[in-house]
Amino acid sequence: MKIIPAVKAFLAKRGLTISEEKSRITYIRDGFKFLGQSFRKFGSVLRITPSIEAVRTIIEKAGTIIRTYRNDLMEKLIGKLNETLRGWANYHRHVVASGAFNRVDQYVYGQLWRMIRRNHPGKSKGWLIQQYWQAAGQKWIFSVRRKRKKGVQLYCVVRVSSIGIRRHLKIKADANPYDPAYAGYFSYRREKKEARLWKELSARAILRYNHRTVPQGRS
Repeated sequence: MKIIPAVKAFLAKRGLTISEEKSRITYIRDGFKFLGQSFRKFGSVLRITPSIEAVRTIIEKAGTIIRTYRNDLMEKLIGKLNETLRGWANYHRHVVASGAFNRVDQYVYGQLWRMIRRNHPGKSKGWLIQQYWQAAGQKWIFSVRRKRKKGVQLYCVVRVSSIGIRRHLKIKADANPYDPAYAGYFSYRREKKEARLWKELSARAILRYNHRTVPQGRS
């Protein structure tokens, strides 16, 4: 077996060691899991998806948050839920995650609906929809409006499927970050990544502006 010794030698030059317990050689068509994602090759295509355990974990976290804050202020619940959902989705958005994203959205929707039915046992389905799914003017977006001194603030639960999938630009097979000959190539990749991040930050700033506190009597 030549792979493990080669990896050990590579790491040793950099003051690192390999974990014998966590390292193993496996056939790519059998697949393996690493950092919350499943890697498996089908024919000539490598498919990377959020692992079943990763999806189960985020669902459990979302459920715990909803149960913990169901009797608290809705804006507090939404803030805690968004923080967890957005972080998880941004981590997995570069792989084949659409199916997992939809599953998480469906679970969150079901749990929120169950929560408000329990909190308002005497209200009709139409009233609940008008109160919690119409505030943002978008179907299936759980949201609430709150009056503040400067106007009305809108709070919306993020849908992880709306974050979207962004494919990772693969590195050339022969490119080596430790080889000076490829310094220009990796510098170009960093510049493109920085430009994309600035674009995303600008889009988020616009979104925050659109969801700003609106003074009463204005649009």
